[in-house]
Amino acid sequence: MIMKIIAAMPAYNEANYIGSVVLQVRQYADEVIVADDGSRDRTAKIAELAGATVIRHERNKGKGAAIRSILAEVRKRNADILVLLDADSQHDPEEIPFFIRAVSEGSDLVIGSRKIGRHNVPLYRKVGQKVLSYLTGVLSEAKVSDTESGFRGLSKKAISVMQFKESGFAIEAEMISEATSKGLKIVEVPISAIYTKDGSTLNPIRHGFGNLNRIMVLISERKPMLFFGLLGSILIVLGIIPGTIVVKTYSSSGVLPMGTVLVLILLITIGILSVSTGIILGVLAKRIGNHL
Repeated sequence: MIMKIIAAMPAYNEANYIGSVVLQVRQYADEVIVADDGSRDRTAKIAELAGATVIRHERNKGKGAAIRSILAEVRKRNADILVLLDADSQHDPEEIPFFIRAVSEGSDLVIGSRKIGRHNVPLYRKVGQKVLSYLTGVLSEAKVSDTESGFRGLSKKAISVMQFKESGFAIEAEMISEATSKGLKIVEVPISAIYTKDGSTLNPIRHGFGNLNRIMVLISERKPMLFFGLLGSILIVLGIIPGTIVVKTYSSSGVLPMGTVLVLILLITIGILSVSTGIILGVLAKRIGNHL
């Protein structure tokens, strides 16, 4: 059986790399799609000259929006396998067959892991990846070593059933959460990664904190009982600490430190409200899910 394979990549101001990346990727796919996310350089033109089909966004909407546009096009083309990779030459197109093989063997979402491959990841990236991978694990309950990797393969089933709303880089965490919620099979394959000084148009620190913020929002939306319950419990515990100070002060001097008392009451009250909110939202989310 001949399968239709499409490789696609979001791109933003990647004129320096997009041409060579597209030419290399074409060796392994029937069609290459580039989602030009409002680039101000010649990214779209160079991608077309290299043989890619180009989807254009008039303004920069974010990686998630670009991937949503890619999925819409891929569904029209009835592809059997979609391989997603970055346009900045960080990913090696020669590793695309790893993803094709894994999907062909029954996997639905294949994630390229820099943690089980041979690579040289800068320390600051390792720390950021570890934090974000842990939080994505909390969100999705999936055991994935490299949740932020953008090198991925999707089966026909995954292409058809997964729905996304994230516009930024948090779509990578949302994709894993979607896959687990839809009962899709997730596997990882080892990949290499090439980090160049000018290979990314993003500030990695700002990018990391942006991802962290969006993943926390996703956790609060998809697991409200866990998010608000944990937050509330922490606040209650923090409220107990000044409570011990109040008791000791009053026992030894008979004086009630009103400032500390007010802090205690505030922390415990907000904590109780947070836990209650988590319980209510958790019950509502479960009931809504049962009716869908």
